[in-house]
Amino acid sequence: MSYNLVLQCGCVVYVSCHPKTNIAHTRIIQSRGGACRVRRHEVGWRLNLWELLPDPVYWPELEWAEALDNARRPA
Repeated sequence: MSYNLVLQCGCVVYVSCHPKTNIAHTRIIQSRGGACRVRRHEVGWRLNLWELLPDPVYWPELEWAEALDNARRPA
């Protein structure tokens, strides 16, 4: 099985997985994003698995259900 993934920088990565285990064994940059600032992102470059993970700086903040309930209740 194979997939095309779009990274946060806009680059498209071709990912090939083993059909029985679904473990990714090939990760190659297929096209570079127009606004990508990562110097190593060149077409044909192999990526490590951890390079596909999202940048923790961009993770959304969690909103707890209790805080939302208290904000919606009239005083």
